[in-house]
Amino acid sequence: MDKDLNISILNDIYGALLTDNRRDVIESYYNCDLSLGEIAENCGISRQAVRDSVSKAKEALLDYEKKLGFKAKLDRIVTDLTQCLNENDITCLKRNLEDIINGI
Repeated sequence: MDKDLNISILNDIYGALLTDNRRDVIESYYNCDLSLGEIAENCGISRQAVRDSVSKAKEALLDYEKKLGFKAKLDRIVTDLTQCLNENDITCLKRNLEDIINGI
C-alpha cells in the first residue's frame, strides 16, 4: 500500500470526523510510519483488518475533501500569498488578504 502524504494533511483537517479507531490507525500509518503489521500487533487485530481500516479511513477523508474542499482552498491561499511574497508585491498581498477575509 503506497503512502500518500496528502492523507496525513487531510487527517489533520478532517480527522475529527472519523471514528477514534480509524483516526488512530491513520495516524499510526501515516504520521508514525508504522507498518500494517506493527499496527496490527499494537491493536491486537489482523493485518487485513488494519488494511481495511486504513483503506476506509482514506476513502472517507478523500470524500470529505471532495465535498468540502478545505485543503484545496488552503492550498490556493498558500500559493497565491507565496507568489505575492516572492514577487514582493504588497498590492497583490493586500488584495489576496482581503479576498481571504471576505471569503471567510
